[in-house]
Amino acid sequence: TPSASTGTGGCGEVSPELVPSCGAWWGMYSPTSAADGWDHGQAVAEVEEQVGRKFDIVHRYHDFSNAGSNGAFPDVYQREQMRDGRLMFFAWESRIFSTGKVLTWSDVYGGRYDATIDAVAGRIRDTGVPVFLGFDHEPEDEPEKGSDAEFVRAWRYVHDRFAAAGAHNAVWVWTMMGWSGHYDRYAGLYPGDRYVDWVAYDPYNFHVCNGSKVWKSPSTTIGNFYRWLDEHGIGAGKPRMLAEFGTNFDADDPGAKRRWFEEFPAALKAHPKIKAAIYFNSPGMTTTTATCDMTMNHDAAALAGFTRAGQDGYLRQPTRGSR
Repeated sequence: TPSASTGTGGCGEVSPELVPSCGAWWGMYSPTSAADGWDHGQAVAEVEEQVGRKFDIVHRYHDFSNAGSNGAFPDVYQREQMRDGRLMFFAWESRIFSTGKVLTWSDVYGGRYDATIDAVAGRIRDTGVPVFLGFDHEPEDEPEKGSDAEFVRAWRYVHDRFAAAGAHNAVWVWTMMGWSGHYDRYAGLYPGDRYVDWVAYDPYNFHVCNGSKVWKSPSTTIGNFYRWLDEHGIGAGKPRMLAEFGTNFDADDPGAKRRWFEEFPAALKAHPKIKAAIYFNSPGMTTTTATCDMTMNHDAAALAGFTRAGQDGYLRQPTRGSR
């Protein structure tokens, strides 16, 4: 497990907020299902075996049930992954996954879920190591939860309860879609510098998956919101993260997805404030069709490109031990 270190300022150091001194973390979200026995550890291990390396960050989504793998986190799989040196990113959603119930931000800051918040804070505190924590990723796409101001108030409320519980090892990741259609809202969705450690967004090269005919390079995919953040000063000085990213394939160019992955490390180097990138390897994000598949391992060429990206020195942190 990485720990905060001081020294020469060279590579191999990690700040208390989990910022690597060189390069960027390489992460994975890989879902599981009832057919797999909900084995969240195996879902990641299978991809690691395919790409021939450990991931620095394992990303999972959790709910407010405070029960089972969905809500009583970190669970047994995550604890094992942490013992083995991986960083956890808990994306905590104010909903109940099993029933589909959506909770409101006003109920969160009104105290209705204090027992759940405090229980999660206690478990996070007791891990004794820094972990990434996000509250309600992509809130601009959650109108039923409340207003932008209510999101900010709920975020600050949860953050302050964690602080009161002594869960100072939570590293707070503010995750937006990063879509230009919401640019006018991001200032109002930002909880403030003292409540945020990392600024994250979720860029995709959807191509035909969302009806587009535009194939976006890695640099174009990640660059637009990056520049917007620079221009508007939101989270200035904070490290940035691609909390989710992904690409479709091109049915007319079988090698395009492989090349996209091979070009990805250079795109990260050209956007040096991005200090972590997490692939969202779920086929359920879009409808999988003959022309749409966002998984990184849907064919041998794509997997080869992704594997090569993960071999780049920029994404192989010397803090992570042997791989």
